[in-house]
Amino acid sequence: MKQLKRGSGVAEICCRNISQYLMVLVLPLVVVGGYYWPKIGFTVVGLITLFMVIASSWGRFYCGWLCPMGAFHERVLSLVSRKHKIPAFFKTPWFRWGLFVVMMTFMSFRLLSAWGSADAFGSVFRTMWIVSVSLAIVLGLYFKPRTWCSICPMGTLQGVSSSNTYLLSVDESCIECKKCEKVCPISTYPGAFRVAGGVGQVPSGECLRCSNCIVNCPKKALSFRDRIGDD
Repeated sequence: MKQLKRGSGVAEICCRNISQYLMVLVLPLVVVGGYYWPKIGFTVVGLITLFMVIASSWGRFYCGWLCPMGAFHERVLSLVSRKHKIPAFFKTPWFRWGLFVVMMTFMSFRLLSAWGSADAFGSVFRTMWIVSVSLAIVLGLYFKPRTWCSICPMGTLQGVSSSNTYLLSVDESCIECKKCEKVCPISTYPGAFRVAGGVGQVPSGECLRCSNCIVNCPKKALSFRDRIGDD
């Protein structure tokens, strides 16, 4: 697995940074370009289709490698973020699903009001992205840059649709040093899922499949596997 060094000696898989910098360009294309050509907003629909296809086999791989918003937060917003700890309640099911219902309800009403106009439809998707980006920037300036990715409705949806595939797995050689938590963009701690005498697995929605934890684990205790059945 090819690696490169990032700031503070943190390693990451080679080319992930290139993938993210390229995807960052999609953000102004939709937000700014969509103001002049509303149909560009349908780019969001294309991205939703892409991540649902990817999620069926690789979980939240899209989030870790291809999401324009996530890439912006991790590569650009991180330069000015205060990087405080993500509040624990952000990751609770009630909060994540509550946000999902609120945002999907809002979008549904907007789409109904735009019925019959392709430009209006495109504008709705652009508006939803602007709302999401704005919330993400506010959170990411104070907390970790990718705090939004802990509660993102689309990330929550991907987690549910990939509950048995390509899961971050922790074998018993894990020494619970917590280095994995420090290098995780959303502060997930794989060591918390360690199982004595077996292999523990991190819930799909809690992992972006970025592989930061895998390449930085001193014991090489982490890997991706499909769901391991109960014996």
